Amino acid sequence: MATPGQFRRFLAIAGGATLCGALACAALVVAIDPYRLYCMPERPGLNADKTQPQRYQYEIKTANARAAHAELLILGNSRAEIGLNPDDPLVAATGLSPYNLALAGTRLHTAREQLGALAAAGQHPKHVIVGVDFLDFPVDPAAPAALAPPARQSGLLAELPWRFDTLFSVDSVIDAVKTVRMQGAADALSMSDKGFNPLREYRQLAREEGYYPLFRQRAADYAERFERMPGALVSNAGHSSREWDALGGVLEQAVRAKARIDLVIYPYHAQLLFLLEKAGKRALFDAWKALLAERLATLQRDHPTARVALWDFSGYGARQCEAIPAKGDRNTNTEWYWEGGHFKEALGHLMFARMLAPVGAVGGAPSPEGETFGFALTAANLDANNARMARERAACVAANPALFAQ
Repeated sequence: MATPGQFRRFLAIAGGATLCGALACAALVVAIDPYRLYCMPERPGLNADKTQPQRYQYEIKTANARAAHAELLILGNSRAEIGLNPDDPLVAATGLSPYNLALAGTRLHTAREQLGALAAAGQHPKHVIVGVDFLDFPVDPAAPAALAPPARQSGLLAELPWRFDTLFSVDSVIDAVKTVRMQGAADALSMSDKGFNPLREYRQLAREEGYYPLFRQRAADYAERFERMPGALVSNAGHSSREWDALGGVLEQAVRAKARIDLVIYPYHAQLLFLLEKAGKRALFDAWKALLAERLATLQRDHPTARVALWDFSGYGARQCEAIPAKGDRNTNTEWYWEGGHFKEALGHLMFARMLAPVGAVGGAPSPEGETFGFALTAANLDANNARMARERAACVAANPALFAQ
């Protein structure tokens, strides 16, 4: 039978071994730095490529943007996260330090919190590009006003739990090992040092299955969603909504920071707009754009020195009307879209060309129909924009009738 002294020695050895193991795991996490939280050197073949975080995405991206002293911020959901690459040479030409804070599955409430967290740390952007998604705005006008999610806490004490977990946890060790193993893998899930998600895993899906099932599955998802979509943009109580309030919060914070603001209506593929038509929601989409323009006009009146622009990249132009490869076709690559809801960074480059063109320049590349990609929308030119959409739709139907017949 063990004596008390032997038992104490056993506990000391077991405790020491456990402590050494925990420290060794933490050392591995710090050395590989899978989340870019420790500013460790990035060595090709070891840890230069980083895996896409599957937890604490908000915290990690916000911390990385803060560490980078980002001056140009890209805010939005997965469409912006995947399509707007802050490493684009046109962004580099601005001379501002960029970061893509967009997060898949989030709404404008998250963007407002991100700006608030950076402001609390004393950082204020000089330029914000904000993606606004029509799909997030429709509401049931008779339903009680939805409450905003609880505000996240900021500051050192609020960061301690997730900071501890990303250092001392099995998941972090697994991500460190995955980071080492993914080096040189062309299709690995990854995130750039500026927050961009290149969606590499879709390349493998496209090679193995073709683009047709990607478009088809996304179309089925959207068709069901559009059929269930409410038919109003504001609630009867308050004549607003949680999403409009969140957008107002984002804009007010950007104005207080004296930042330039570019509000982006995403370039949905024509397939998605056609599904909106079939569901009887196209008029709601147009009304939403009009309300956006009116709200920005009000903001401009209240803040005459604010630098704010609304860009409508939606439409049926040659790029949005890109042909969908046929079923079974595994050889044809799309140039502009991964599927109907997500555009590629090649199209994002053209969006940057339009938004970042010098003041007074036309900017952007005209489409084959002669329309400039990206319409600078205001409350005064809504009819002109609707006429553009009609012209593009007619050209799209003539050029790609199969798209509207599917």
